[in-house]
Amino acid sequence: MAEVNIIFNGKQMKADDSQTILDFAKSQGIEIPTLCYDNRLDPYGSCFVCVVEVKGARTLVPSCATKLREGIEIETNSEKILNSRKTALELILSNHYGDCIAPCKAECPAHCDIQGYVGLIANKKYDDAIRLIKKTIPMPASIGRVCTKFCEKKCRRQNIDESISIDNLKRFAADKDLFSDKPYIPTCKAKIGKRVAVIGGGPAGLAAAYYMAQEGIDVEIFDAKDKLGGMLRYGIPEYRLPKAILDKEIDTILALGIKVNYNKVLNKDFTIDSLRKNGFDAIVVACGAWSAAKLGIPNEEGAVNVLDGIKFLGEVAEGKAPKLHGRVAIVGGGNTAFDCARTAMRLGADEVEMVYRRTRDAMPANEIEKVEAEEEGVKFKLLTAPVSVVRDGDKATGMIVQKMELGEPDASGRRSPVPVAGSDYEEKYDFIIAAIGQKPDFSILGTDKATLLGDNRLIPYNKLTGQTGVKDVFVAGDYASGAKTVVEGLAGGKAAAVAITKYFAGEELEPVPEFLCKR
Repeated sequence: MAEVNIIFNGKQMKADDSQTILDFAKSQGIEIPTLCYDNRLDPYGSCFVCVVEVKGARTLVPSCATKLREGIEIETNSEKILNSRKTALELILSNHYGDCIAPCKAECPAHCDIQGYVGLIANKKYDDAIRLIKKTIPMPASIGRVCTKFCEKKCRRQNIDESISIDNLKRFAADKDLFSDKPYIPTCKAKIGKRVAVIGGGPAGLAAAYYMAQEGIDVEIFDAKDKLGGMLRYGIPEYRLPKAILDKEIDTILALGIKVNYNKVLNKDFTIDSLRKNGFDAIVVACGAWSAAKLGIPNEEGAVNVLDGIKFLGEVAEGKAPKLHGRVAIVGGGNTAFDCARTAMRLGADEVEMVYRRTRDAMPANEIEKVEAEEEGVKFKLLTAPVSVVRDGDKATGMIVQKMELGEPDASGRRSPVPVAGSDYEEKYDFIIAAIGQKPDFSILGTDKATLLGDNRLIPYNKLTGQTGVKDVFVAGDYASGAKTVVEGLAGGKAAAVAITKYFAGEELEPVPEFLCKR
C-alpha cells in the first residue's frame, strides 16, 4: 500500500494504490453506476456499466476492477463513457428474464418480504424477523395458523423437492415474540392532529388501525360485537385458531393507543354522517362479509334444521352451539364448508357428509383441510348437487340430490358440473348446513347505501387505495372485494391506511406502478 499521484477528472490528487477507481470515486462523492459490484466479493467487471476512461488504455475499463497506480489519468463522465454504459445496460436487458420480485413475495397479497424473514430466522435473528414480518402482516401468529399459503404454491424450492414451510416459519417467529416477556410493539410517530373512524374490527379494520396509528393518526374502531376479530373470532373454529392467541395479538395492536367502541352497530348506533359531525377526518368501512348465500332450492326457507354456515360458526364461537345428532349434510367445498364439517363432528354428529357438485380436486378448500377432514371421519358425496329440501312441517328430513358429470370449463377454469338426467334420489339428513359462499351486507349502510353502492353489486372503489367516490370514505377487506382470505383482508386494510396517510398529507393517492420483469 503506497500513496500515488493521479489525475482524476482533470484534477491532480493523491490516492492509495490499494483502492480501485470505483472505491476512490466513492470517497470523493462521485457516483459511478454498477450492477454487479459487491464489496464482499472479488471484482470481475462483468456488467461493464461502471466503465471509465483511462488515458493510454485501448478501451474503456471497468472501474470496479481497475486499481490506482502512479500517474494514472482517469475520466469518469464523458459522452463516450455514457454511451458505452447505455449500450451495456441495453445488452443486459435485451435478454433479461429475471424475477425482480421473488415469486413467493409477488404471490402474497400482503407482499410480505418472505426471503428476508426466512433468512433472518435461519440466522436466529428472531426479533429482526418479527419486525420485518409486521411491516406487512400485523397479525402473524393468527395468519400463521389460518393462511391459505399463496406463497408456498409459488415457492421455487418445489422445483427441487418441496416448498419451504413459509407460513409455519412466520408462525414460529410470531409465537416466539408473542409469548416473550416483551412482545414487539412498533413506535408511533408524533400525532398529526387527524382522526379516523374504522367501522369493523376484523382483519381489515385491525390492519388499517394498526398502520394508521403508527403514522400519528388517532384511530377509533367501532364494532358490532363485544369482542374484536371479526371472522377470525366468529368464523374460524377454536381448533384452527385458539382465541387466546387471537386476543394476545389484538392486544399488541390496541397497545398503539387505538380506542375501541364495542357493541356499536352501523346505521343503528351511529352513521357515517354522525362520525363526520363528531370530528372524524376520514372513515374506513371494513364490515366484512357476514351474509351467507342461500342454497336457492325449494323448501329451504323456514326449515329449523337447515342452518346458515356463517351463523352456525358464529354461534359456536359465542358458546351458543346447536346440539347436533344423526346425519349432517354440509353443502359446499370451500374452507368455510370444511370448518362447518369438522365443527359438526366435534359437536356430536354421528355422520357428516359433504355434498359437492364437482370433484374432490375442484374443491376450493386447502388440501390440508380435505386430508384432515377425512382423517376425522368426514365423508364426501362428490359430483352431487342438492335439488330440493324434503320436509315434514317446519323440519327438514333430507334432500333430493342429483348426480352430476363434468362438462366444459367455466369462467373459473374448472369444468362445469352438468346434471345427469334421471339421477335424482333422496338422502336422509337430520341437519343441513349451507356453506356455499358469503357476501357483504350492504343494508347496514342505510341512507349511505345509494351513495356508496349506486347500482353496483360491490362498492366502487380505487383498487390500489380503497378510496370510494366519497373522498373521505375508504373501504377495505371483504366489504370492498367480497369474501376473500384473511391475508387479503390484512393487505386491504394496510392499503387503506397508506392511502389515508397520503390523503391527509395532500399527496397523490395513486401509487407509482411497480416495475416487474419476469419470464
